[in-house]
Amino acid sequence: MHRAQLAHHGFTESSISAQIDASRWQAFGEKVVLAQNSPPSRRQLMWLAVLDARGCALGSHTSLELANFRGFASEASRVHLIIPRGGKVTPLPGVQVHESRRLRLDQLVMTDGLPRTPSARSVLDAAAWQPYPRFAGVMVAAAVQQRVVTAEQLERALREVGRIRHKQFLREAVADAATGANAGGELDLARVCRRYGLTPPARQGKRRDTSGVWRFLDAEWDTPSGTVVLEVDGKQHMDAEHWESDMRRERAIVVSRKWVLRATNFEIRHDAEAVVRDLLALGVPPLQGSCQNFTAL
Repeated sequence: MHRAQLAHHGFTESSISAQIDASRWQAFGEKVVLAQNSPPSRRQLMWLAVLDARGCALGSHTSLELANFRGFASEASRVHLIIPRGGKVTPLPGVQVHESRRLRLDQLVMTDGLPRTPSARSVLDAAAWQPYPRFAGVMVAAAVQQRVVTAEQLERALREVGRIRHKQFLREAVADAATGANAGGELDLARVCRRYGLTPPARQGKRRDTSGVWRFLDAEWDTPSGTVVLEVDGKQHMDAEHWESDMRRERAIVVSRKWVLRATNFEIRHDAEAVVRDLLALGVPPLQGSCQNFTAL
């Protein structure tokens, strides 16, 4: 409790100090008291943080945790607290403080009495505070998949957020989440083939697998050593049901003597050279007359 709350319930400063001196209670900074002598639970740590800072909000992974988001346990181990730029707080073990110029108290969400940033902003903050752009796409896909936030809410938050790290990657991830399909990835693959001078693949080829079921393949090339298949995975492939279905589908393709490679939309857009290198290693031919220096790959 905040000392002002204790005073409202009739506790004097001397009675509070007596409890602390007797090691029955613990003081956290000058404002907040924990009425027990054992370490705080995670929920109590959240309360300690927001009572000490005031005018603040739980953000990023902590806000999403309160919205029942699952995953990224290593990031969720800390309590993320957002305070206004220039605000002062007591350093608390396990609490990471972020200053923000755009913390608006009228936009906060209350969950079990705890103030937190809206889920859309929380997703963008969690993605932007990481040094790795690939994380941005995974974060967006996971949040939309778990129905913590919609692609439309993320798109609206992106328009309002101003300058943040990985913003272009976030735009692409939100667009993928909105379509829920691989169409964007397939268009990107066509651009990669033109850029690196690869023979364009056959698209959405219709093939029967060993059980007689018709399968549609994202991209395939016929080579002297066999057929090379590239599957471009969008955000829907992260879902457990789709993942298991994809594995069964891939086994059936391999049994039919096709080489199967997988790549994410992110890799096709931002790490295309590695994908091209693997395709070339399996015999995918360059276009005749292409000037691309494939040996450099």
